[in-house]
This record gives sequence, C-alpha cells and structure tokens, in this order.
Amino acid sequence: MLTLADKVLVLLIVLGLPLRAWYGMRRLNCAPAREVEALRPRLWARAILSQWVLVALVVATWLANHRSVLTLGLALKPTGGLAGVLVGLVSIVILVLRTRGAVDTDESVRERIRQRLSPVERLMPRRASDFRLFATLACTAGLCEEFLFRGYLAWVAGLLLPFPVAPAVQALVFGFCHAYQGWRGIVLTSFAGAFLTAVLLVTGSLWPSIVIHALMDLHAGDLARRVFPRDDAPGAPPVPA
Repeated sequence: MLTLADKVLVLLIVLGLPLRAWYGMRRLNCAPAREVEALRPRLWARAILSQWVLVALVVATWLANHRSVLTLGLALKPTGGLAGVLVGLVSIVILVLRTRGAVDTDESVRERIRQRLSPVERLMPRRASDFRLFATLACTAGLCEEFLFRGYLAWVAGLLLPFPVAPAVQALVFGFCHAYQGWRGIVLTSFAGAFLTAVLLVTGSLWPSIVIHALMDLHAGDLARRVFPRDDAPGAPPVPA
C-alpha cells in the first residue's frame, strides 16, 4: 500500500529529478564558453547530491513502513540468468577494450561519437582531472538511478499496473526523465531502461543493472574526453543554446 510519503517521493523522482537536470542543462548551454569549465563540475556535484538525498529518503520511508529490502531487488543469488548476464557483460567489455584504439586513430569513428554525444556535449568531461568527479557521477547514477527506477518505481508501478505494463511504463518514465537530452535521448534512454529492466527480470537482482549502468556512463565520459576539444583549446567550437 502506498503511503503519502511514497506519493511525494514518486513526484520528486518523476518530476523533481528531470526538472533539475533540464534546468541545469539549459543553464549550461546558455552559459558563455568561458564559464562552462567551472559550471560543469558544480552541476555534476548537485546531481550527485540530489540523487543520494532521494535514495536516503526512499530508504527511510521503506524502513519506517517495515518493508523488506529484498522487495527492491537488493538480493544477489547465483542463478543461470545471472551467469548468462555476467558472461555477456564480460564479452562486451573485452570487445570495447579491443576496439578502444580506433577512437584515437580513426577520425570517422571520432566524428560518429561526437554526433552521438552532441546533445550533452557541454555536460561531458574534457580533462583527466574532470573525469574523476564525472566517474563519481557515473557510479552514483548507476547505483541511485537503478535503485530509484528499477527498484522503487518498479515496485510502485507493480502495485498499480499489471505485468508487463508496469515494467514498460517504468522504462518509459526513465526515458522521459532524460528529456534534457532531447527526443533522441528520450528514445535511447527508454530503450536502455527497458534493457536494464530485462536484466533485472532475468537475474532477479538490481546489482547487475547497477554495474552495467555505471559502466555505460563511464564509457560515454571516457569517449567524450577523448573526442571533444578542451574548453580552453584554441578554436573550440561554441555549443548553441
């Protein structure tokens, strides 16, 4: 049964998180080029803080209502599904590492990456020093967003909607919460949400989804810092608002 606190938390997750992200991205795109380098890490830090605050509120509400944490998918049991997902994940990581050198040597590959990441270009890291904080953001997103969406919101949706409508709606909500990336970003993150939901259903645990989500964000950040010019690079193209 949903309490008043649950309903408030759902609104904060479904409306508060995307509005904060949209406002931050708009502010970043409208900022003069000379201010972007300083503004970017502040927005990362705020995103990290807001996600952990929401997780803390969900945990507090969950425990206050004497609910089992296992309901949120925090258990990890050895199953055939888990083994299959881990084998697939290791295979993909090996493939990515083997093709990583092409990013530095093949301009056509670099251009495709720049086009793919163009909606969030100003949000992405440019230096090794930037990447340390970005890595914290990526790991936070992996853990917190999976807990909030594939864990908590999936539980809420399961109370209100039948299967398989509930996981489908949860994946769509996850996509629309990335509206700051534009329509293409909404579609791609909806598919990503559906994939991560499938991983949860196959493995019965949030932990594989958490790891995959964090690795996806880390990979995107690593690509960005290698294909985009530094903010202070001569002739670095401005990003339109």
